[in-house]
Amino acid sequence: MVAMRAQSAVDKLDAMISPQAVAGIPRVATFHQFLLEVMRVKLMSAADAGTYGPYTFEGRAALEEVVHLIDHILGSETGVRLKDAKLGLAGGAQFGKTTLELALAAFVSAVKFLNPIVYLPDDGLADGIVDAKFRPDVLDQIPWCAAMTKVGRSVNESGKAVNTKGAFLVTDGKRKAVGMFRGLQKPPTTFSADVVIEDEKDDIKPAMAKFASGRMTVSQLRFHLEIGTQRVHGAGQNKVWKNGTQGVVLLASRDVRDALDEKRYVKTLGRHRYVTEQPAGFINPEEAWPQICRCAVTGKPRIDDPVLGYEGDFRRPGSETVVATYQPGLVFYYAHPITGEPLDCERPIWHHRAPGKIAMQQFTFRVAQIGTLAIDLQQIVAHWTRAVGDAEEMVTFNCDRRAMPKSAAQALTPEVLARSRTTGNFFFGERRATAPRFGGLDMGDLCWYICRETQSQGDKRLVNAAQIALGDVVGRVSTLFQTDAITTLFIDERPAVSEARALALVLNGLTDLDRWPSIDFRSREAHVALPGGLTWDGRNQRWLGLKCAVVRFTKNQLGAGIEQGAAEFQEGGLTKFVPMIACNRFETIDRVVREFLTPTENVIEVVRTIEGRNAVRTEPAMRLPRRDPGSPGILEVVETHFLAGSQRVKDDKTGEVGEYVDGLDNHFLFANGYSALAETIGGTGKAVPFAAARVPRASADRETKWEAI
Repeated sequence: MVAMRAQSAVDKLDAMISPQAVAGIPRVATFHQFLLEVMRVKLMSAADAGTYGPYTFEGRAALEEVVHLIDHILGSETGVRLKDAKLGLAGGAQFGKTTLELALAAFVSAVKFLNPIVYLPDDGLADGIVDAKFRPDVLDQIPWCAAMTKVGRSVNESGKAVNTKGAFLVTDGKRKAVGMFRGLQKPPTTFSADVVIEDEKDDIKPAMAKFASGRMTVSQLRFHLEIGTQRVHGAGQNKVWKNGTQGVVLLASRDVRDALDEKRYVKTLGRHRYVTEQPAGFINPEEAWPQICRCAVTGKPRIDDPVLGYEGDFRRPGSETVVATYQPGLVFYYAHPITGEPLDCERPIWHHRAPGKIAMQQFTFRVAQIGTLAIDLQQIVAHWTRAVGDAEEMVTFNCDRRAMPKSAAQALTPEVLARSRTTGNFFFGERRATAPRFGGLDMGDLCWYICRETQSQGDKRLVNAAQIALGDVVGRVSTLFQTDAITTLFIDERPAVSEARALALVLNGLTDLDRWPSIDFRSREAHVALPGGLTWDGRNQRWLGLKCAVVRFTKNQLGAGIEQGAAEFQEGGLTKFVPMIACNRFETIDRVVREFLTPTENVIEVVRTIEGRNAVRTEPAMRLPRRDPGSPGILEVVETHFLAGSQRVKDDKTGEVGEYVDGLDNHFLFANGYSALAETIGGTGKAVPFAAARVPRASADRETKWEAI
């Protein structure tokens, strides 16, 4: 007699949930259809508050095209999935982000039976979105989906159902899918996914986010959605958006929209419609703010209605007379800044500004509140009138309303860097014969090289930049040192310690030195001259004739200054050393950030003019090359690193800013910091001719002898 096998948890669940047991399962083919026919959302009107109704794209027309593209990626209509596609959705506050991601998680699991993982910045937020959003707003509103779903359940590698916080198991009796809500404060493990969603990218640590896509290794889809508010230039969600197709909304008046030559301009991906060039008469609403907003003084739009300005009031074009100020109950509307014609916000066109990324399947969109009719324009105008007189409110307005990054803790902005480009007005690689040049190198698996040219304290240029593989860094940088005619190069000592030391030996002419002196670098009496002109001046605790040094951030206190010394190490049975600079991390970054700032940003620096007098610098000291069409792509990477690296940690309670943020793509900013250190020290420590000097040498019998080398 054969014993009956005990039912597993999955078997029991399968017995309870079968195609016959789950009633009302609709035939849903697309995510678009799921949203309109299945998904229900909270109603916000006074009469319907607290109830749910059908999802609609009314007032949020721009999102419909994004949904069409998601369906194209999933192969909802074609049956052909776009493998390894990425979609970034950068939006303002309350643009429908949470509803969209929860609906997508439900659709891919309960309809497509794919495994979604929704990552949030921490487990607390993940637990909160399950209890406060996923259960009441999705499962409780869709009975057949709730009947198929067990929250807090997952399937382990052996196929058994297990209790897992933040997980949900979906089955129709034959097919299964497992979804997860997880905090991404540590590397994700165990669970596999077909769809990964990162919510609030700016708050997820970049180092952890790199592990997210690894959960999709065995999937046949590997769709990655990154969604959230842009707060910082060059990092987080803004970096995602800039690395993709850079989709923005275009609006026009009804007549211009009707006259659009769609055969010429409009392209399609599945049902997603877009343009790759901006047609005449179309504008991007968030970039045209505030001139896009008008006040209907008679209650109905007129061509001569006053325009909202940067002062927060309404004036007619070309006039300084204030016609109206914000008052609740006035009629505000969107109009073309030049023609005054009301804009047709229900028929937007998506413009992908970086169409080359379409073939790479790296789609990105920016959805602002401005131009979105579902967001009451009166509240946007009210917020603007507060923001024009309050810097903190302006940060919030830009992030939440315009969906464009602005951070009070970020010193450098695209506008600041653009000013630096126009001030210099020179081309990448263009050099001046009379200006010395200094280099900086940030080390890692990929190394980052910067060369600056210093004509004067108030006139510096970035003339070269390069990304170099670690395996090639010694040979490549040795060549760049010669071709760029570098006076002094400073290198990040870690993490590639061996390569950093090798470069310091090569560039200082110490590779062939077979007898190394034993030196007490703290002694004021020590003095040694080495081949190639490098000299240690113990009395003044500095190097003379210095060509290359490694940098350590060992000075923890601000104002501790820069200390010169040596990094000693064992190699080939010898105790060798290379010049070493000890300094403070914050001051190293702050030094180069401030080179871009002027009295406009409250940075006051007195410099020596060409005429020999002292004056306040009114232009940026560091100038960047022009970025014309066809300029090297490395320039965009440089500026992205400068922007991201200039962000500082901000205390949410006090508003005070502290250290510069670490753990993001800021390598060129550090390389620039090292080049500024090289300028500070290498520009004053002049080379001296090689000469013999008495130095102590440890002999074989360990007696101290003096010898000229």
